[in-house]
Amino acid sequence: MRIVITGGPSVGKTTIITLLEVMGHRVVHEIATKIIKEGKYLPWVDRVRFQSEVLRRQLAAEASILDFDVPIFLDRGAFDGEAYFIHDKLPVPPAFSTIDPTQYDLAFLIEELSFFDANEVRRENLEFTKELGQIIEQCYSSRNIKVVRVPAMLPHARVDFIVKHVKEYAKNRVTTPEQAALMFKSMTPSMTPITR
Repeated sequence: MRIVITGGPSVGKTTIITLLEVMGHRVVHEIATKIIKEGKYLPWVDRVRFQSEVLRRQLAAEASILDFDVPIFLDRGAFDGEAYFIHDKLPVPPAFSTIDPTQYDLAFLIEELSFFDANEVRRENLEFTKELGQIIEQCYSSRNIKVVRVPAMLPHARVDFIVKHVKEYAKNRVTTPEQAALMFKSMTPSMTPITR
């Protein structure tokens, strides 16, 4: 299962991903932060080149995930990049329309905190974070990916909230043809012959 942890900058995604990793869950760390720290592509210099590089590496990282039965938590997913293009009123590259949305089981939208922690990687502000969060939610939900909003809470409470929802989702997830047949049978009214 691929589970996206998403939201605007400085909402606590990295803290959540780190806590999930400490708990023993498999995670994929955020690609954009790594690229910014490398210094070659910077979003405040050239948004298009930066987001294109993020998408290229994001898709490569996700393609290397071969285990679909256990939860794997991603610090952002591919459609996050689309939200940045939309926010900046830039043409959305056609590459986003070729990404299979069914690869994502759930997306957790981490709601903003009451403050913004700017640093050398995050140069935005709280207003940007709120706006971007709404666009990100639309990018995922418009593709029928279930988005669960995670309210502002202490980090461990947020992790507990996410893990609880993932376990609930996993219980109801159909992974085999036999499960699909059973689910279909339970949803289909019984066909008893009508006698006159």
